[in-house]
Amino acid sequence: MKHRLERVALGAVVMVVLVACGGGAASTAPSSSPASAASAAASPASSSSAASAAASPASSSPAVASPAPATTSPAATGGAASPPSLPSLPAIFSSHADPELEAQLPAEVSGTPLQRYSLTLTEVLDAGGDRAAIDAFLQGIGKSEADGSFAAALDPSNTLTGGILAFKVDGADTAVLLAGIVAVEKSDLGADATTRQATVGGKTVTIVSVGSGVNDTEWIYGRGDVVFVVHADDETRAAAFLQALP
Repeated sequence: MKHRLERVALGAVVMVVLVACGGGAASTAPSSSPASAASAAASPASSSSAASAAASPASSSPAVASPAPATTSPAATGGAASPPSLPSLPAIFSSHADPELEAQLPAEVSGTPLQRYSLTLTEVLDAGGDRAAIDAFLQGIGKSEADGSFAAALDPSNTLTGGILAFKVDGADTAVLLAGIVAVEKSDLGADATTRQATVGGKTVTIVSVGSGVNDTEWIYGRGDVVFVVHADDETRAAAFLQALP
């Protein structure tokens, strides 16, 4: 029972950023689960990911195209055409509930700026998660909702094709959090997912993989009461993310 609750509790953070990051092969969760609540908290109004939305201005076309205005073109008048405006980042990127946890995430990787944000565990549960199950897990390790938070560092331009998630339960044992995150990620990637230990980017990590394609592999690293999950399209990029972590 404890292991089940551990997976339910830790699944929330994994799902919250998979939506924004556009990564992972997460399975669909029932609407009452913390995973779906986290997705609701992280997702913009459209079904596209935050990173994709920021990178692809044409991804949210209206159902019916507006007719072209009957005005003289800039070319005919000699005026300069105005460049199309990029959509603003989803509101999720403006949340900074745990600045200290965000500070453990890099502001840039390989010269590309990352957008950082954070939410409290309570915010996720307020969106409709299974509060009873998660609270039971936390109480079992002497913690409460107030001790939990999560953060992410993502590249809205999708130049890096990846990002970093971080989950914290203040004062919790690293091994407990790490085992829970690894179990959730392995389950999300599918029945054929494997795990192995390795040193990547100077960090001892657990690699969870289901293949060699994009989003088929994740690199998971625990430090203190925080567990980091790196999403990248290959080990070279994963190493760059991991080198940027404390």
